[in-house]
Amino acid sequence: TSDLGSEFQTLRHQDLETGKVAVLTGHLDRDVEKIDLSNDGRHLAYVVNEDGASRLGVMDLVQQADLIPPELPFGVIGTIDFDAAGQRLAFGMQTPSQPSDVFVWTLADGKLERWTESELGPLDSSRFAAPSLVRYPSFDRVDGKPRLIPAWVYKPAGKGPHPVLINIHGGPEAQAQPIFSIATQQWAVELGYAVIAPNVRGSTGYGKTYVALDNGMKREDSVRDIGALLDWIATQPDLDSKRIALIGGSYGGYMVLA
Repeated sequence: TSDLGSEFQTLRHQDLETGKVAVLTGHLDRDVEKIDLSNDGRHLAYVVNEDGASRLGVMDLVQQADLIPPELPFGVIGTIDFDAAGQRLAFGMQTPSQPSDVFVWTLADGKLERWTESELGPLDSSRFAAPSLVRYPSFDRVDGKPRLIPAWVYKPAGKGPHPVLINIHGGPEAQAQPIFSIATQQWAVELGYAVIAPNVRGSTGYGKTYVALDNGMKREDSVRDIGALLDWIATQPDLDSKRIALIGGSYGGYMVLA
């Protein structure tokens, strides 16, 4: 994978004899985060970052064709690995309502098996808050339109207006993703907060230009993205703009104080 001459981390093939490089995923406008090649060199598995969630892909390099992946739950894939024969692909995956588990996909028949059952103890996952993706306008403009900042929103049950907890990721070059977080679920389900996890400028997953938007003297622009989020909250009837708390660690802690 490489972002040389590209906005995103793309999957590429280089012929070692001629040196010719072919870009295989340039059409996606998304980062390819993980890859694994089967031992026989026939199949290549890869994971695409789509606003923080994961999409699995597998290429048949002999047929030069994409296989149809199994239908997976919405979430984040952590690891991928072919077996020694290259016939099965194992991967770890978590969702907003389930800790990471191991799944195995048999390429020949498309069968998907779940090998582990992570324990939730006494927790009732049916009560968990599912995140939705929003994009709110910030202070600057792109092509004449307000720049849109992505954020994951976890809303509690009921009509509201709900108090809001803004959870800002560290990094700064990191990304809020729809992963399993018992803290997020406790805030939303037990305490009744609407939890918002923004990916302000400088976050990864949205291209090199977006990552560089808070470099150097532009650092405070990412703080202004949080100010724009406060303005957006004030326009949402089910959110209480008079009851907002912020939390974050490392760079997120700096953002809270700023």
